[in-house]
Amino acid sequence: MVDKIELLQKAEDYSRTGKLRKAIAEYQKVNEGDPECIVALINLGDLFYTMGDIPKSIKYYEILLEKNPHFSLAEYRLGISYYRATKFLKAIELFDKITKEEPDLFMAHYWKGLAYYHTGKLRKSLKSFEALQKANPDSTLGYYQMSITYKALGKYEEAIKNLEMILKEDPNVVSANYHLGLSYLGVSKILKALKCFEKVIELDPEHKGAKEKLSSLLNDQELMYSFGISSPKEKQSKEELISNYYIGETYKAFSVIDKAFKHFKDQKKDS
Repeated sequence: MVDKIELLQKAEDYSRTGKLRKAIAEYQKVNEGDPECIVALINLGDLFYTMGDIPKSIKYYEILLEKNPHFSLAEYRLGISYYRATKFLKAIELFDKITKEEPDLFMAHYWKGLAYYHTGKLRKSLKSFEALQKANPDSTLGYYQMSITYKALGKYEEAIKNLEMILKEDPNVVSANYHLGLSYLGVSKILKALKCFEKVIELDPEHKGAKEKLSSLLNDQELMYSFGISSPKEKQSKEELISNYYIGETYKAFSVIDKAFKHFKDQKKDS
């Protein structure tokens, strides 16, 4: 009979070299011989999670917690597995328990905030992200998720403040630029929004959301009027209007947005 220690060593070696299925097979042998083995249970949960088999991951974490109800690491990883399985209410229940017992475990606040967000409980989501920031004031992840929640609540100025702070540290975060653009739209700062979407396209030319926003904004005649632009002549086609107002040029060369709008306003003065 193969010794348990030998099986555990083989499983660890397989896991370390990326042979995850073989590692699982060895840990399952250990589990069959010793259902109480914590090392086998936690590693089976972790390996199945890594491989994307969330139901099996949940199975082994739950077994471990039945045997060891106060195993906080297993609770935390089970909570993430519940979240991944879209069992948001179970995730909230578990992370609520964890954060009450260990309020400084800031990533538990993060996952609880995400779970609340996906159940539509935005204020509770925001409260969780605020608790994350209190536990770890340097967490950029916390500021980012707070800004998304602020935006969803219509608190655009708060969202802008957080996103601008993130982009000050790293101006090349695609998602932060995109959500900043959306937040600027929420407070009608159109030029700033356009520049954000321009940056997104620069970083990710295939970003569907930013391309759609740019196309919509630059072809929205009511938006042009809101900048004090005179009404187009009746005989002008839409294509001629786009050409005359340099919208086509603006769409192709985003760096001339300010120049384009200056042209629009100067034309208004001359008319």
